[in-house]
Order: sequence, then structure tokens, then C-alpha cells
Amino acid sequence: MSETQELTPVERKILRALQQDGRLSNAELARQVSLSPSACWNHTRKLFDSGVITGVRAQVDPKAVQRETAVLVGVVLDRSTPDSFQVFEAAARALPPVLECYLVAGDVDYFIKLRVKDIAAFNRLHSERLIALPGVRQVRTFFVLNEVKTDGLLPI
Repeated sequence: MSETQELTPVERKILRALQQDGRLSNAELARQVSLSPSACWNHTRKLFDSGVITGVRAQVDPKAVQRETAVLVGVVLDRSTPDSFQVFEAAARALPPVLECYLVAGDVDYFIKLRVKDIAAFNRLHSERLIALPGVRQVRTFFVLNEVKTDGLLPI
């Protein structure tokens, strides 16, 4: 599906339902969106095949896996060139605690969201890995005090 092609009302219903619960069976999804199971399957498969749905995965409680400390890190690179961005981005992708990484406009070049066990674990990560990422001139750290909204659901 191209970026300019509009989603149908049925496709929007399917997306909303699957964002709420990606474990729905096709039969239950079909019931919720008022389609036959075969029609529902065809629409859902089209959404996967066209790349509208990019994946389905479990949401894991960070406390259950000792990653309860969320940290946002602003990164300033020493150069702003396509090559320096490419090298930094590859290194950030390879760092397991990094959940998200965004190139941004403003006072920093990148914002990284990561999760660690605690502040001591972040301190080790910071001193051993973050400041050693290619091209890093400065990092600005923000410890998350309260996670107000984390469901990440897109309004559809």
C-alpha cells in the first residue's frame, strides 16, 4: 500500500483492534469488525503484505526483566555530516539497551531511549559504551521519574 493510498474504514477497524490486542484470533477479530473470517483474513494479510502492519510482538513488563529504569539521552555529535550520522546510527542500533533512537532538530543531534536495571547500571553503560559511541561529543541524561503514557498506540 503506498503512503498516499487511504485505508478503508474496515482496515482502520482492524488496525485499531490489533493495536489494542495483537493476540486476537482471526475469528474474534472478524467478529469485532463485522466481517466473515475469510474476508477479515484477506484484509489483515493485505495490511501485512503492504507493510502497514510491520510486526506483532509481546509487551514485556520492564520490572519482570530487571530493566525498570528508563532513561532518555540527548547526544551531540562532534560533526554533522551524513557519514558521521551513518556511523553513529549503526553503533546505536547495535547497542542492546537502546530501545529507540531518533535524529532530531534542536540542541542535540539524537535522542535515545533506553532501559537499564538501575542508576548504577546506567553509570556503567554511560562510561563504557555511550560516550564511546562514534563521534559523540556530549551526552545529556534525563532519568524518567514517571512513565505517564507508554502504550504507543497510533490514533487511527
